[in-house]
Order: sequence, then C-alpha cells, then structure tokens
Amino acid sequence: MSLRDQFEAGCERWGHFVFQHARSTLLFALLATLALVSQLPKLELDGSDEAFLHETDPIRVTFDAYRTQFGRANVILIAIRPREIFTLEFLEKLRRLHEELEREVPGIQDITSLINARYTHGTQDELIVEDLLEEWPQNETDLAELKTRVFGNPLYRNFLITDDGRWTTVLIEPQTYSFLEADTDALAGFEEGGAEAGERAYLTGDEIYAIAAAVQRVVAPYDGPEFELHVTGGPVLEATLMSAMQRDIALFVVLSIGVIALLLFILFRRLSGVILPLLVVILSLLCTFGTMAMLGVAITLPVQVLPSFLLVVGVCDSVHILAHFYRLLAHGSEREEALVRSLRHSGVAIFMTSLTTAGGLVSLASAELAPVMHFGIFGPIGVLFALVLTLVLLPALLALIPLREMRAQEARADLPQLDRVLLGFAALATRHPVAVLLVSGGLVGLGLAGAARLEFSHLPIDWLPKNTPIRVATELVDHEFRGSMPLEVQLETGVENGFHDPELLRRLDELRIYLKSLERGEISVGKSVSVADILKEIHQALNENRAEYYDIPGDPRLIAQEFLLFENAGSDDLEDYVDSRFSMVGIQLRIPEVDGIHLAPFLDELEAHFRKVLGDEVTVTLTGGAIVSARTFYAVIFSMAKSYAIAFLVVTPFMILLLGNLRVGLISMIPNLAPLILTLGLMGWLGFPLDFSTMMIGAIVLGVAVDDTIHFMHGFRREYARSGDAAGAVRLTLSSTGRAMLFTSIILCAGFFIYVFATMGNLYNLGVFTGFAIAAAFFADVLLAPALMILFRGEVREANRKVPFSA
Repeated sequence: MSLRDQFEAGCERWGHFVFQHARSTLLFALLATLALVSQLPKLELDGSDEAFLHETDPIRVTFDAYRTQFGRANVILIAIRPREIFTLEFLEKLRRLHEELEREVPGIQDITSLINARYTHGTQDELIVEDLLEEWPQNETDLAELKTRVFGNPLYRNFLITDDGRWTTVLIEPQTYSFLEADTDALAGFEEGGAEAGERAYLTGDEIYAIAAAVQRVVAPYDGPEFELHVTGGPVLEATLMSAMQRDIALFVVLSIGVIALLLFILFRRLSGVILPLLVVILSLLCTFGTMAMLGVAITLPVQVLPSFLLVVGVCDSVHILAHFYRLLAHGSEREEALVRSLRHSGVAIFMTSLTTAGGLVSLASAELAPVMHFGIFGPIGVLFALVLTLVLLPALLALIPLREMRAQEARADLPQLDRVLLGFAALATRHPVAVLLVSGGLVGLGLAGAARLEFSHLPIDWLPKNTPIRVATELVDHEFRGSMPLEVQLETGVENGFHDPELLRRLDELRIYLKSLERGEISVGKSVSVADILKEIHQALNENRAEYYDIPGDPRLIAQEFLLFENAGSDDLEDYVDSRFSMVGIQLRIPEVDGIHLAPFLDELEAHFRKVLGDEVTVTLTGGAIVSARTFYAVIFSMAKSYAIAFLVVTPFMILLLGNLRVGLISMIPNLAPLILTLGLMGWLGFPLDFSTMMIGAIVLGVAVDDTIHFMHGFRREYARSGDAAGAVRLTLSSTGRAMLFTSIILCAGFFIYVFATMGNLYNLGVFTGFAIAAAFFADVLLAPALMILFRGEVREANRKVPFSA
C-alpha cells in the first residue's frame, strides 16, 4: 500500500471514529478551544516604533539604554500659532492650556513652554534659575522685554519659538516607565541605567494611548483661528496607529465574515454550509489570539492582518470537504459514508495545503522585524488550528446537526455556468499548451523587468491619509521648526568627570555649528541641544549676563563649580543631558520625518564627523527614532530576501513529496512562482514601494497559491493514473475539484481586497496586490499548470509508477 493510500485509509478510520463518538469529540474540541479563548483579555496592542525591532536587536538595546538614562524618547509637541505671541491675551491663554495639560494628562514627566522655560541669569553673587514667566508681564514694556529675552536665548530658537516668531510650542515628555507600577524611583532619570532600572516596564501601549488621548481632549477646545493648534510626536503617531488598528481589525473581521458567508451560501445553498465553516475559522482565530495573549505577544501593525487572513485561508479546508460531502449526500450516500469518503478524498490535499501555507508563512519567522516574525509564528499556528478544527470539529458537527436533503438533479443544476467556464480553461490548456506557455513566459518576463524597478521604503507617517491630523501636524512642524523626528547622540568617555574637560566641551560646541549648517537633500538638523549649551548659558549668567561670556570656560575646576552652582540653584535639567559621573552625555537633535531609505547615508556621515571631531577617546552612539527607522528599513530588505528564499525552500519539498518526482515537483512550482513575479513586477511598473507590509506578499502568496496547485496536481495524478489520458485527466480534475478551487480563490481574493477600506495605505497596498497575486495564481493553476502537465506527461507517468504517493 502506498503512503498516500495509508494516509487516506487513516482519514477514513478517523471519519468513522468521529461519527461514532461525535458528542465526546465535540465536547473535547470546545473545552480545548475555551481554555485558549479565556486568555483573550490579556491581549494588547502596540504601535510603537521600537516594536518593529526585536528586544535583543542591538539598536533596540541601545535605544532602551538611552531612554533609561536620559528619558525623552517620545515627546509630544503642540505647535501653536496665534495672531501675536507677545500679548497678554495670548500668554494668559497659553498659561491656562499649560496648567490644564499638567492637571489632566496622566503620566507626564515634564512639560515645557514659554510659561516655564528655563531662564538662567545672575546677579553679582548669585546664579538664578527660574521660569521664564516667573514674574508675569503687566504692560507693553514688560512684553517687549520678554520678547527680547526670548529671541536673545539661542536655546529657545527653533525649540520653543520659530525664527520668525509666528509659532510657539508646548513640549510634553511622558514618563519613561509605566505609571501603573506601584513604586516609582524618583531618581530613575539620573541613574546609570543599572539593573533595577532595566527591569522596570516601559510605558505600555494602553498608557501611551491614554496620554495622547488626554492631550487631544485638552487641546481641542482651545483650537481656533486665533489659536491654531497642531499636535504631533511619537506617542500621538503611536496612538493614531493603534486607533487605526482597532478600527481596521473590527472592520476587516466583519467584512471577511460577511464576504465568506455570502460566497459560501452561493456555493452550497445550505445554512449548514455557511455556519459550520464560519464556526471553525472563527474559533481557530480566537485560539490563535488566545495563544498570543498567553505568550504575552501584542498585536502590532503586520499582525493586524492576521484575523482576516486566517478567516479566508482557514475556510478553504472546510470548502473542499463540504463540497464533496454535500455532493455525495445529494447522490444518495448515507451521512456516515459521505463523511468518511469526503475525508478520504480531501484529507491528503487539505493536510498538504495547510502544511504548505504554514510553511510559506514560517519563512517570515526569521524576519529581523519583530512584528513580521510574530506573523510568521502565529500565522502558521492559526493555519494549523484551522486544520485541526476542520478535521475534528467539522466532522463532529456534520454527524450531529440536522441536514436538509438535496436531490441529485438540484446538485447538478447548481451553477452549471461555472463548470462550462472551467472546462473552457481545460480545453484551452490541453489544445494549445505551447501557446499558453509562451504567453505565460512573456508575462513573467514583463514581471521580472518591473520587479527590477522596485524600491524599498519605511515611512510610517505616509501610511496615513494626507488629511490625518498627525500627518498634517508633522509636516507643518518639519517645515516651521525644521524637524519633528528625534535623533539622539550618546557620547561616552568612560572617565569620571570626562565632560569637565574644556577642550572636549568646545568640540561639542563646534559640532553644534556643524549641525546647524548640515543639510543633505530633504534632511537637515532643525535643533541640537547638549550639555555644552547649558554650560555656556550658566557661564554667561555668572558674568553679569554679558553676551561675550556665552562661551565654554577654560578651567575644568571652574566648569565643575558652575555645574554645581546650577544644580544647587534648584534645576534638574542637567540630568536630561549628562549622567551623574559626567562621563556620558546625550545630545538631542531634531530632523524632519523622512523615508528610511534616505536616512542611512546621512547618519553614516553624521557619525563619521562626530568621531573625527571628538577623537578616539570618546565613544559615539547614535540612537532615537531616526535610528530605529533606519534600522527598520534595512531589516525590511534583509527580511524580504531571507523570507522569500526560505518560503521557496520550504514549499518546494512539499510539492516534490506530494508528486513524488524531483522534476515534476520543480515544474509544479512554476505556476506558484509566476503570480509572485507578476505581482512584484506590477508594483514596480506602478511605482509602489516594498515596505514591511508589502514584503510579506511573497511568503503569503507562495504559501497560499500553492494550495490550488496541490488540489489540481493531486486530482490530475489520480485521474491520469486511472486513464492514461492527460487531456481527459485535466478535464475531470477541473470539473470535480475546479469549482472548489475557484470558490476558495474568490474567497481569498475577496478577503484581501477588503483592505481597500483600510485606514493605512500600506495595508491597502498589501490587500490589493495580494488579491491580484491570488487571482493570477488561480489562472496559473487552471491554464499554466494543465499546459505543463500536457507537455511533461511522460515525467508524470513515470512519477505515478515509482513514488510513495502514487495512485
């Protein structure tokens, strides 16, 4: 007995067992499902930039260490344009807004505006550090003096106020750590990043969402023509993406269920044919998310595709079993016989298709992007849940529920047009196989030419519609303040009081001048602040506030004394820029939000110049949102190349095993690779980039498109072994299996085309191009695959004689 015969016999025995023990099987399946579903309340959303990277990624480790030491990883920036800034009316309104934000927004570490900006000045024997508006202006003279003071302070320019004085800002720095923790160390921001700090939990997605929502709620009543407001920053973008995820997940699940239900009803014309497959896939989806929750994995941007993906992919297994089951019932078979024969007929195919789909997705588990890796782990888990429930829960329900009788004449009359279309494909492929092959080859050539034009991209803000408030605000801040994206430079001497060295501090100041003039294409540095700027401010204040003393002192003992006086004056601002040993400093930069493809050369040049100016005694490390974005961009490229190669290496052996011949197995991969090449080519010709979402198309298509190829090849080899007539085997296969292939393809296409309703453009692109690829795969399976079998029938005949899966 061949291996295939043994497998089919096992499916037959399983069918008898489930039918005879239907109630206990159903109870077991539901209890196991309930255990996983009970974990769902633990499931979280995460839309942060750093969530793209693994926790062990060196860039992520550096980023976490930096924010542990200096905080300010994610700042909310409120840009405000009044009719005139230096008026009592505006300043009073700004104060009300500032105080309301302090009072109403949870989890704030610091909030800075013109109301409380640091104002450092001195008298003959005292250094005074106080709020800019410690003394409230009373008249036009006071306002004029305030204006002079603001524009005279370099630290305020392009930070709290634009150079032209039209815009001002409120900067909100959320806490670094979760404010749900019971004990918060008040000195955490000034620590050396030790073990205790590293063990504390950072802000959760829910907390960031709450902070951003509270800010939006507070500022909304203030916004108007005389007080124009725009809110941007990492937490706001993260909250916007999480809100879009929540909306899209709910929308896509509803649309997927609706589309699947409609197509199932058209195909089966039975209520059980709609409810049973939906029950199987919905439970498999809940089990998958329950597993994620149990393992502490959050839903991230790529993973939000998982619900609708599992719904449309998982239902295909049920379609193949039910199509055969209902046909046998209509022709007079008893229920148990129909169930057993359906499992025997489709068991091998759905088992192999589930493995190939899971295998294609598993290729993403090696991705350097954490969310894509999670998709590559939990996608296959979901596919296998759907397989298990299809083979356990579905047969048990078919054994127990009442079913409406269907006459054979009704079954034959159901949608005969589809059979004529499928037989038309069979005729075209079998009569003109060379022409089909030549046309397919020409299309693949065009696809390869288009694929060569593909570009990579990573710019999350561009995924949102142009009129989205966060996108409008970010573009405005980039234009008016010359930067909204944080870029941090960490410098370490490894020597205590290393940054008391006047020469080293002067080099920092020299770098400020370099950064101010640095401009490469779309990228420039809008603002840079370091401990050297604070020192110059202190030195000037201690020398009668004279402008010529806005400089670095030449004596390290004087530098140490001035820093000590600053701290004793009541300011804790130093801890935002230098550690307690003065061996490590952080320089804060702002650059425009740009595509990751443009960041790498800019960052390389920046780092090289820092190393050149500071010398070998200082370690230079770049971090912050810009570095995370650049790292994500490169991870997209490497992950795509790796996943496509792995997907091919995983799926191809399954095809060779199923078909039992190396040459036939490789030939059968042509109809699976052609749709992917066509899709990538179409993206290239139309100018759509590959980002972290669209890079998943290859693994999805290779895993899913091969399903119909397996069903066709499985049926063709069986019929060809019986008759020896290749053309007749193609016709019989498409007339029997073809309808299920067509409907599963329609379900898959519809399941991905619903992403045209996505809030984010990257998901729109993923849905449209994956849907196109699946449609192309169907045509490849009903035209190209049959043509190849006609042309290589000798190899198929030889395979049928020799292999374990022979007929």
